[in-house]
Amino acid sequence: SVQRTLAAPRVSTVTAPALAVCAALLGPPRLAGGPLAGASLVAGPEAAAARGQSSYASGSKVNKDPISLLQLALPLEETLGEKKVERLRTAQRLVEEVGGNIKVRLWDKAYGEVNDAGEVLKQSKKALLELVPGPKRTAAEGYMTALDGELINLKRLVVKGQDTERATVKDKEVADAATAQFLKCQDLIGKVEESLVPVGYSAPLPKWMPKNLPRLDGRATIEMTLKRPEGSQEKKYDIDNTIYEEAKLRIVLDGWSMPITAGNFVDLVDKGYYTNGPLQRADGFIIQFGDSGDANGNGYKENGKVRTIPLEVALKGQKEALYSETLDEAGRIGEQVRIPFQVDGTLALARAEFENDSASAQIFMFLFESDMTPAGKNLLDGRYASFGYTIEGGEFLRQLKERDIIVSAKIVDGLDRLVRPVPA
Repeated sequence: SVQRTLAAPRVSTVTAPALAVCAALLGPPRLAGGPLAGASLVAGPEAAAARGQSSYASGSKVNKDPISLLQLALPLEETLGEKKVERLRTAQRLVEEVGGNIKVRLWDKAYGEVNDAGEVLKQSKKALLELVPGPKRTAAEGYMTALDGELINLKRLVVKGQDTERATVKDKEVADAATAQFLKCQDLIGKVEESLVPVGYSAPLPKWMPKNLPRLDGRATIEMTLKRPEGSQEKKYDIDNTIYEEAKLRIVLDGWSMPITAGNFVDLVDKGYYTNGPLQRADGFIIQFGDSGDANGNGYKENGKVRTIPLEVALKGQKEALYSETLDEAGRIGEQVRIPFQVDGTLALARAEFENDSASAQIFMFLFESDMTPAGKNLLDGRYASFGYTIEGGEFLRQLKERDIIVSAKIVDGLDRLVRPVPA
């Protein structure tokens, strides 16, 4: 039978110059047999252009690192003020630039940046620790001490890179070691940043929010395993000439930014809603799943009714998300969303195009294409509820096919942060 799959963007591959035209003319996803079949999914080109500054990008450089974006989404500016965390954010940026310059072997630039990062942290350590809530302070001190040492180790590897001949086996070995060391430093910066989040912090909700909706106070991690369906003629997953029977993904959901959307997904994962379900779309742009079929209202039913989730859009600098309106509708075009669509495996909630609060259980995973959806200028930020990122297993995403089976979806961290719905 035909299922009524809710709207998530559908595009064709085009070049960047055609983007403005596509914004007005691209065909939408089809709600098969439904009343919204053929409905336009996108705003006009003026809206897309006006949203050009809404990005975690620097110039033409797009940040496609989900770990970095999750760190930037931590509610530090919102709870402590931008000025108080400015130097920590500077250190984060410098460390990330070290990682980028290691990849292209710009060792001299990397050396300067790792030096600067260490100096910034040294000068701001006392002030930063004063911002850390008491129960977290000892751990935060440990993270900062460890970070000091790991930055020294990173500098040593950068010096080795400076002294190594390019395009040699040794060059690759040093770069690989330096990249691994960069990742240690990035992880520690993230732990320092997270230690600054107030104990027990939860994003505020509007008073009208229904009490029967689940809420995630903080972050949760999901592990998802997929495989080809029985009898499939599709080849197995092939990563660097290694064949895998299963695709394994690790996903972080951000309840500090998107408490209701993330809470809804964690609740459904915990209920086993997605387990053994198929992917209902995988077209190189969107991977979609969670349609329960017409008989079940195409979503998650409780007490005989489909549970619907209001559109939620988290904005940088604002504690409370925007609800039931897109950025365009709220007259806030150009504001920066906290979970932007600029990473392979960005997780979002599908909905009917002209019904902002129609989402239920259908999820789509976005595949970033810089020509079609340039960060900060794409047609998705502020129109769909993005609430997390795939942090491991991203190499599998473009090999997933329609009808692949979600063998398992389980919560490996953060279930204790889920606030269960109050029965209506």
